[in-house]
Amino acid sequence: MAEGYNDLTKRIVIAIISIPLIVLIILEGEVLLFFILLLILVSLGLDELFKMVHKIGFKPSFVWGFILALYFIGTVFINFYNLKFFPYDQELVIILMIIFYSFVQLFKEDYSKLLPNLSLSLFGGIYLGYLLSFILKIRLLPGGSHYLLSLLFTIWINDSAAYFIGTKYGKHKIFPQISPKKSMEGSIGGIIFSIFSVLLLKNWLNMEFTQLVPLGLVIAVTAQLGDFFESMIKRCSGVKDSGNLIPGHGGILDRLDSILFAAPVFYYYVIYSQAYI
Repeated sequence: MAEGYNDLTKRIVIAIISIPLIVLIILEGEVLLFFILLLILVSLGLDELFKMVHKIGFKPSFVWGFILALYFIGTVFINFYNLKFFPYDQELVIILMIIFYSFVQLFKEDYSKLLPNLSLSLFGGIYLGYLLSFILKIRLLPGGSHYLLSLLFTIWINDSAAYFIGTKYGKHKIFPQISPKKSMEGSIGGIIFSIFSVLLLKNWLNMEFTQLVPLGLVIAVTAQLGDFFESMIKRCSGVKDSGNLIPGHGGILDRLDSILFAAPVFYYYVIYSQAYI
């Protein structure tokens, strides 16, 4: 009981400190600052992810995972400002990466885990780089700051409602073998409060009621799926939290998991909904 109270206290304190800072960066920060912040989050997330799989005997390359993630996020940044660092198509970067990576592997003494290590390196770059690049894409939309804040607020409401309702009323577990504390009652509560959240953010989202209700449902469901997916990785690796960087919250991945799945779906929902406004 005391441990749960201490965790809750830490969560509240971290939220009080971090939320105003995040809001300030999104509303007032330059795009370059936001780009750098994403790269920091990617590097911390990759470090946690690869440390987890180290525990089960795999050693993916942080360097190659980060380079791939940088490619995905950097491409969004470069396209937005119409910057030209390369005389040819940007896909040339991927081709050169594959060739150079293959060349480096020739000097390794042990090839027994080459394929799983390569696969995990690629997975890390896609999971954290490609999916997180949609955060930058949302930020760069017209009115993107409000869109991004709406997404983050709705995810936070979903997480908080699911946590408190599940703690109080949760009886029916969803996937106990993956996340034993998450319940059907908490999940439904998170969905309901997510819908209320987007309705309250109507002016920021600039959508009709018939678009907002499905959006709240979509955000909640994809956010919860992202949470479960990261929980599968943790169970596979035999760890409780992805890290201990954030007191009361675990690691960076524990905070990003919901956003990673929800951001791409939210981005395309906004894009397609704008076409019908």
